[in-house]
Amino acid sequence: MSGKLERLRAEMAGVRSRRYKLLFLLPETASASAIAGEMEREGIAAINVSLLLSDKLRHVAPDKRPYEVAKHVKQAINGHINEYKADVVCLYHIEYLFDLELKQNPIKLLEALSGNIVLLVAWPGGAEQGVLYYADPEHPEYDSNGEYGSCILPY
Repeated sequence: MSGKLERLRAEMAGVRSRRYKLLFLLPETASASAIAGEMEREGIAAINVSLLLSDKLRHVAPDKRPYEVAKHVKQAINGHINEYKADVVCLYHIEYLFDLELKQNPIKLLEALSGNIVLLVAWPGGAEQGVLYYADPEHPEYDSNGEYGSCILPY
């Protein structure tokens, strides 16, 4: 097992005792898709959130979409948990969650979805001094969160 995977396993063990079982993976050299592929090779289910939601929400009226997001992601997570017989899921390509049309707070949504499972999130933004951010501050989809500084893992 590579050093990255050993560190990931150790971090996963650490978050299992927390209320929100979230680990944010910051891609250093690999893309989010490459991280997802690596997770699947290790027996960890990976869900392309943007692809899932764009497929599930395409026939839903735009004003109803915000109410369907959590339901569809939760169903996908539960399906993968049952298929893989595991309590860890990797979410990648989560950019659509930041779309203003969906009216979501992505971090709060991920907290709600984590429940009794560990969510590994390939974070599409960056992190500075323990603060996760997505997009530039001038961008309408900008988001930042400083609650998970200890749950950020360069990967």
